Amino acid sequence: MSKDELLKAAIAAAKSGERSQAAGLFMQVVKIDPACEQGWLGLGYCLSEPERREYCFRRALAINPNNRIARSELARLEKPAPAKQSPFVEGSDSPKPAVPVAPPPHPAPPTVLPQAQKPAAAPEPVVPPTNKPARPGQAARKKKKSNLPLVAVFAILSVFLVVSVVVIGYWVLNASAPSVPAAAQPGLPAQVSTSTPAPATSTPTPNPPTPIPSPLPTIVYIPVYESAPCPFDAPITVVNCGYLTVPESRTGNPSRTIKLAVAVYRSRNPNPAEPVVFLQGGPGGGAVELSANAYEVLVGPFLGRHDFIVFDQRGTGLSDPALECDELKAMYVQDIRGLIDPSTRNLVYTNAVRSCNGLMLGLGIQLQAYTTLESAADFRDLLAVLGYPKANLYGASYGTRLAQVIMREYPEIVKTAILDSVVPIETSVFKNYSNSMMAGLETLFTNCARDPQCNAAYPNLEATFWEVVKELDENPVTVTSSNYPTGLITQTVTGETLINLVLGSIKHSSFIGTAPQTISRFKGGDFSTLVMQQSSLLFMFDGIAPGLFINMTCHEQVLATTLEEAHTESNRQIIRDYAWLPFYGDVEDIYKMCNSWKASPPAYGENDPAISDIPTLIIAGSYDPTTPPGYGQQIRPNLSNHYYFEFPNLGHVPTSADSTGCAMGIVRQFLDNPSREPDRACMGGLKKPIFVAPYTGDPAIAFKTARAYGFRLSVPNDWYDNGDGFYYRGNSPFDITEVGILRLPIGISSIRDYFSQQIYGYRGLGGPLVLAGQRSVNGFNWQLYTSSSYGRPVDIAMFEERGWTTIIMQFCNKDEHDALHRTVFLPMVDSLKR
Repeated sequence: MSKDELLKAAIAAAKSGERSQAAGLFMQVVKIDPACEQGWLGLGYCLSEPERREYCFRRALAINPNNRIARSELARLEKPAPAKQSPFVEGSDSPKPAVPVAPPPHPAPPTVLPQAQKPAAAPEPVVPPTNKPARPGQAARKKKKSNLPLVAVFAILSVFLVVSVVVIGYWVLNASAPSVPAAAQPGLPAQVSTSTPAPATSTPTPNPPTPIPSPLPTIVYIPVYESAPCPFDAPITVVNCGYLTVPESRTGNPSRTIKLAVAVYRSRNPNPAEPVVFLQGGPGGGAVELSANAYEVLVGPFLGRHDFIVFDQRGTGLSDPALECDELKAMYVQDIRGLIDPSTRNLVYTNAVRSCNGLMLGLGIQLQAYTTLESAADFRDLLAVLGYPKANLYGASYGTRLAQVIMREYPEIVKTAILDSVVPIETSVFKNYSNSMMAGLETLFTNCARDPQCNAAYPNLEATFWEVVKELDENPVTVTSSNYPTGLITQTVTGETLINLVLGSIKHSSFIGTAPQTISRFKGGDFSTLVMQQSSLLFMFDGIAPGLFINMTCHEQVLATTLEEAHTESNRQIIRDYAWLPFYGDVEDIYKMCNSWKASPPAYGENDPAISDIPTLIIAGSYDPTTPPGYGQQIRPNLSNHYYFEFPNLGHVPTSADSTGCAMGIVRQFLDNPSREPDRACMGGLKKPIFVAPYTGDPAIAFKTARAYGFRLSVPNDWYDNGDGFYYRGNSPFDITEVGILRLPIGISSIRDYFSQQIYGYRGLGGPLVLAGQRSVNGFNWQLYTSSSYGRPVDIAMFEERGWTTIIMQFCNKDEHDALHRTVFLPMVDSLKR
């Protein structure tokens, strides 16, 4: 319906006494035309809460300072007055009311005032014309076309929720009532009255009624873009970099501004189509430097037809300020070094968060302005200053939430949306964490049971998993590894550690096949997978702004639900300690941390879903435990013009994880013709994950002849030659199996002594060399020894001649030791000849 049709319907509903229905229609009117005096006046008459009515009448008065009815109604609200006559009575000389909107729940971005309404001295704001009243955190729009609001977009790798699933090193990478926008109109007071709780039925979020904040006027400003040298070595393409300057808060002090880092990669096509704008995940992940580092995967595929734009969202990456927390990072390093007493860990984390928060407040940073709503307005301003009328959104993980907000708030500047690994706006990911986890785990358990090799190697995988989780919770163990040259890394291994390690494996598609083996090895006391991941713990906060992550996660996820709702039975049974670093602890600890941050819950309407007819491509990975396929399915009914693709062999963010090119090919097809569903043929050729099983000796390993140190010997034919006499099997990213030969100018006794001194930690082995036997072959008298490395068996064969010792070594895991000792290690020893 057009604005005029909605206005007539609203007036008719008001005349018939259907005030609730009329209010909804008036809200649509002012959403289409925020400068509609009649809409605001009518909405004020149909609402019941005094604060919201006052807001609407002030909006009408700001549009027309001579509106006697609005002025009269404001006066009546200041003191009790007899019931007023409806302005919809036939013959009334009052202007017909036109579309109303409820008070804004969040800060509104720059508002473009109608030309006739601008004060003479006001600067002309360079803001893209919009077509709906600005929510706090957004700009008011000019007349809207008759399309519905739009939906999501994609952003990248890393991290929503880019939160981290890991005490192991991975980032679990990391609502529906009409909202009331505020426009930058002269005459609005800086603050209007106090808040009134919204009715429980008016909010789509699962949380209780959210107080409606006092409507604040948005400021008029001019976003500014300045070119700057790129902060990276430019790939072989044309790329321009710079900074976008916008207000930190669009309802605050206009002189306090922030700068957002931007990179624009130019298309090779002289007449490019609408640009693709990448929306990074996290929240808190940087995008500008990532675009250069991941150019071939992220940027290159689009440049044949589109410019490609990336920007570091407010508070992240190279933007200024970036909400870093050095004290949190320092505390975290102490923790993984084993320098924090476990009994005080929660307190230490909480104090570090408070310190970070206090530092930011001391710097004058307005943390309430670092929200997805404000980032959506930043996107709108960026597109305007760069001169693009519309763009294609490409969001991954948390970036899909930002994309959906942009579609909801600024549909007129979105051509299409690609949503890879969806984070729904209206769902608290925090509250649903256990459900997401279980979705990924159930996919793993089901597919392993259906795979003959996996089921044979790991029967009853699900029961084994929960059995090991329970055992480790009851009897934790400590695992320490050496991370040269930075020192030791220490972890207390509990059931939560195994849960997080497995979730991290199925989230990252290339590790899916290792997950059953990890579970089995934990059962046998082999923590080698964890040891391999420990070195990544040092880089937990690389590429992420912890302060921004805390701020947004508290505001949009944790406080979007109540403690009671989050403390569900399933959460209590599955989640003892969250691993959403830098959060730490149980459900109550997370709420305490958010309260110490002084975070606020989402504002009225802030978590409303995106309802849209914008062409949208939804992509999900079946194994993804962070943004499971159920989230993508959830938003489908709200998107009337969408295509859904679920990749059965992948985890998080399939467009970056799919090495076959199928996912990105589907994306390009969609961009070329959004009105036609992309061809699904390539999905039929996708291979299932290959679950790694322990080697049992079958099939036999093929050998080839190699030369080293003047000898000939047999080595595994298909293993990787490291070039130094060692051969690495590499059947999975976590495989440590390796064999090799070396020759040292010392005797066997000196080597034994070297590895037998406890004071030096056995030089990296788990204990002194233990004689396991002797073997005489081809004229060489071998002495066989055993030892271990982080609990994994090490086999060593040595013979000495003329002061030199020739050594053959093998490293492997316990579950494969017998087979590899028999089929690889001993055949290599026996094959050595001059």
